[in-house]
Amino acid sequence: MRVWSSALALVPVASWLVAPNAFAAPRPQDAPVVTDPRAAVPARPTGYLELQEAGLTFAYHPSAHERVRAAIPAVLRARKTMSELLGREVLGAVEIRVAAVPEEVRSLGPMEDVPGYAPALAFSKQGLVVTSLGSHRSLEPTDLGVALPHALAHVALDEALDHKPAPLWLHEGFAAHVAGEASAIRAQSLLLATLQRRLHGIAALEGGLPADAPETSLAYAQAADLARFLTDKPHRAAFVGALERARSGEPFEQALAAAQEAPLAQIELAWRQDLARRYGFLPVFLAGIGVWTLGVLVLFARRVVERRRAAATPAPRNEPRPLAIEPAPLSPPRPRPRPAPAPLLIERIDNIDAEREREDIGKAFPPEAEVPKVEHDGDWYTLH
Repeated sequence: MRVWSSALALVPVASWLVAPNAFAAPRPQDAPVVTDPRAAVPARPTGYLELQEAGLTFAYHPSAHERVRAAIPAVLRARKTMSELLGREVLGAVEIRVAAVPEEVRSLGPMEDVPGYAPALAFSKQGLVVTSLGSHRSLEPTDLGVALPHALAHVALDEALDHKPAPLWLHEGFAAHVAGEASAIRAQSLLLATLQRRLHGIAALEGGLPADAPETSLAYAQAADLARFLTDKPHRAAFVGALERARSGEPFEQALAAAQEAPLAQIELAWRQDLARRYGFLPVFLAGIGVWTLGVLVLFARRVVERRRAAATPAPRNEPRPLAIEPAPLSPPRPRPRPAPAPLLIERIDNIDAEREREDIGKAFPPEAEVPKVEHDGDWYTLH
């Protein structure tokens, strides 16, 4: 449990100077309370398919089979997150019905007077959530991965409070925070409101939550961020303690102040300071990026201008100059190779005479005739 600084207690916040029942607010339009005792959950339409997943029952039109299966992981992750933020297990047994067209939604729940803008409706006491593949306010199909966690968040918060009343901003803010819907729009709204210093006080949030399209309003963005602030780890234990006090019948605003051990004015001031830290650095960051981008553009423009000037300026004419011919350096004469001595004529004549003399001798002395020989008993004998 966090102990707030005593200095903050001296800071007045006008938005909290209201009646003690400032948090008393009607139910969310997409999470009505059925007070008619004759109202009952109607039977499922004929032909609907059923799918059981971790305690959740999905009953849907056959055309929604693929989209329902694709949304189940997001629903299970959202339920786990809700249990962590609320400090207890929630949504143990809930039935989710998915119609093919928006007109069928009226026949799936315990009441027919349902708002047309809501993509999904939550009936907490009946443990029922109904939705459809289409939407009355958009040509785009319903994103079941966002619409179902939003509606289930209303049921989970009611379970955590044992169906005791809770402020409207808490219901809508907690549902938007868990579902993560319109996060970009909410961040933009909070950034502009922080820079322009036009944030609503907590007491004024409920009056600024329109029923037709709350995710586009500043009050809706602030409610989601306030729920984020209260359920963050530094303040989560105090938030869970406030839920426990509210379950016993204590009004939620009193339970929250007692759990935080600080007046509600200090809680709002701390939240505003957190908003300033989260969104106040963005102007400086964006200004730095703007200066850097401007510098790059200036350098680029300067280079373009210099290139154009260089292309427009004619090149200077160069007068032809006579070429200076330098004399080649004189090299010392190379010595001529001496010719090989010619062979002596006397040696050649001697060779010719010797060959002729051998030929004459061969003609004067004919070769000796060969004497015939015979062999007898291994001996050779000459015939005469």
